[in-house]
Amino acid sequence: MIGRKLSHYQVLERLGAGGMGEVYRAHDSRLERDVAVKVLPPNVLTDEEARRQFRREALALSRLNHPHIATVYDFDTDQGIDFLVMELVPGESLADHLKREPLPEAEIARLGSQIAEALEAAHEQGVIHRDLKPSNIMVTPKGQTKVVDFGLAKRLQEKVGHTLATASSGIQGVVGTLPYMAPEQLASGVIDARTDLYALGAVLYEMTTGRRPFEKDRIETLMFEILHGVPRPAGSLRGDISQDLDRLIESCLRKEAGERPASAVAVIQTLRAIGRPGSHGGNGESVREALPSLAVLPFENVSRDPAQEYFADGMTEALISELARLKALRVISRTSAMRYKGSQKALPEIARELNVSAVLEGSALLVGKRVRISAQLISARSDETLWADRYDGDLEDVLDLQSRVAEAVAKEIQVHVTPKEAKRLAKRQAAVNPEAHVEYLKGRHTAAATSPQAIELSLRYYDRALKLDPTFAPTWAGIAHCQVVRAERGMAPPSEAAPLARAAALKALELDDSLADAYTALGEVAILDHDLPAAIRNLEHSIDLNPQPAAYTALGGIFYCTERHREAQEAMLAALQLDPVSMIIHTAVGDAYYYAREYERSLVYYQKAVEIDPRFDGAHTDLARSLEAVGRFEESRREYEEGRRLSGGVAGPHFGIAHLEISMGNLEEARRQLEELTAARSRRVVSAWGIAALHARLGEVDEAFRWLDAAVQEKATGLIFLRVHPRLDGIRQDPRYGALVRKLRLDAGG
Repeated sequence: MIGRKLSHYQVLERLGAGGMGEVYRAHDSRLERDVAVKVLPPNVLTDEEARRQFRREALALSRLNHPHIATVYDFDTDQGIDFLVMELVPGESLADHLKREPLPEAEIARLGSQIAEALEAAHEQGVIHRDLKPSNIMVTPKGQTKVVDFGLAKRLQEKVGHTLATASSGIQGVVGTLPYMAPEQLASGVIDARTDLYALGAVLYEMTTGRRPFEKDRIETLMFEILHGVPRPAGSLRGDISQDLDRLIESCLRKEAGERPASAVAVIQTLRAIGRPGSHGGNGESVREALPSLAVLPFENVSRDPAQEYFADGMTEALISELARLKALRVISRTSAMRYKGSQKALPEIARELNVSAVLEGSALLVGKRVRISAQLISARSDETLWADRYDGDLEDVLDLQSRVAEAVAKEIQVHVTPKEAKRLAKRQAAVNPEAHVEYLKGRHTAAATSPQAIELSLRYYDRALKLDPTFAPTWAGIAHCQVVRAERGMAPPSEAAPLARAAALKALELDDSLADAYTALGEVAILDHDLPAAIRNLEHSIDLNPQPAAYTALGGIFYCTERHREAQEAMLAALQLDPVSMIIHTAVGDAYYYAREYERSLVYYQKAVEIDPRFDGAHTDLARSLEAVGRFEESRREYEEGRRLSGGVAGPHFGIAHLEISMGNLEEARRQLEELTAARSRRVVSAWGIAALHARLGEVDEAFRWLDAAVQEKATGLIFLRVHPRLDGIRQDPRYGALVRKLRLDAGG
């Protein structure tokens, strides 16, 4: 067909094919425009009367004039070839759009409501699509949908006397695509507008989960599932969607048409509510796109001096923190934003990955004690600059510069700012000691790596900052954070690091009682002390001041350690919304499912964490733990070994390998490793908690409790898992177990 002329349409290239025929791009020489030409299968329209009738039907479809419907222009016959002429829609099919990854809920709601609007416009004209599927939905470069082939499946079937079987269904007398067909299409053939709503439900299901409601290789099996089976709830396959979306999809996929939404209007209203700022789902697992959202991308270091990277990164982090304090704005956290440092990806693609509506980018320059900040705010959807400005000042006024940028951004994106927030943004910020601020920024920049070496170097930078200015509260909060990391990751005994963290956090709050990071550190120290009510109180106050992933994950940890698993998963998923490409947060979500003993589900998040950053030892070790729990022992061993290689000598992965030996029945090897770990306590930090858990797995109950007593004395971080860790199942019936839970006040949080 390429190069041929059909009537006044010059065929240029083949675009694709389906059960309804092959589609080509062609040029309309009369109206000087490119169009899509669909060549119908041969012998479909057998005589001239059939062609005249079909032409009338096709032209009737052309009256469907709607922004989300691809228009039918014409129907003609030339050289024995029957063809339709339609609007040529640029972009890609939704099927291709979905190949990359499941969509964020806000985009599902936006695209889904557009598709439903197209259905409603057609249904008002008495037209039923009958073959709605992702390949019949185009997504334009501007992110708008266009539904194609409206009514053609039904019209074609009527004209050929129910003899056309499409390649996509493979069933004689049934036109459409089987995985998206409603039960009544297969059972009786009697359809109405609600048949399209079933197909829309199947499309929404695939947009949400990346898979179809029913996936069977054999046609007969698939037909049986459509007629009699029940698909897994979308929410069970993807934990970050709202109950409202899950319920809508389920209602569209009901077997009886009368139990589905009454019309496309009802679907539109629900989808708009889901995507509307300020809406909240009722599911404990739901974390909704409910607020205006923004990503602050890493500011460019225009000095080109690598030694000044800390300044550009520090400016990025400061703006993230400043903007995150606005309650009506969801701001992507530093960890996820920094992954795009030096990225060549287009801004709309970055915005899509982070699920935000706007992006702030810019540059920072420090010359002597002079600062220049350039910033521009860009619409994620249109890639248009909404606002841009440049700020110059002295380094000592850098906090004031940051507030001015944040105030301008809040104004431009028209986010709701409370009177208290407006007053804070407008207030002139106190000057800083320039030299101390530089050392503070270096400390923040270095601590982000979280390795033992990075934490120790960060503490040295903070110490220099304090010598220059002991009154700068964020420096004390930074010290508190470093000490918490040292305690939690086995870099120092908790009995040593926890008091240092508490003292630094309290000093920070003495200087500035609005510092969310200090409350987070206090909450984490309270967890180490097993004062769970105090931990919850401090973490919730931190979130109220400035929602940050660290506070959400710490709070989620308390919840699953006290068997409040649904709340734990909700908190972890809230953190994931703020930090969507963080390996640490994905690991934390996996932990929430692991301790709820939903091992298969935890694997999804652990594997994603490894994919995001294969160098993160904690993700490998936790992935190994879940693989061990489901009996995939060889894979588990590989992950434990990789975790040990990456950890730099931390004992955790070694404990994991010993537990794996027990799971595999290699008890003597497990005992040998236990002896090795016990002996290593004289040379490095090896947790008494870990030794106790191994004795518990080996059935050595008295030894397990002896080492648990030692863990209490050394304030081992692992004790927080006493109520929920599967590795302690062997000692839970012993009276000493309940007494220890009460002694550690682990019954106070839930």
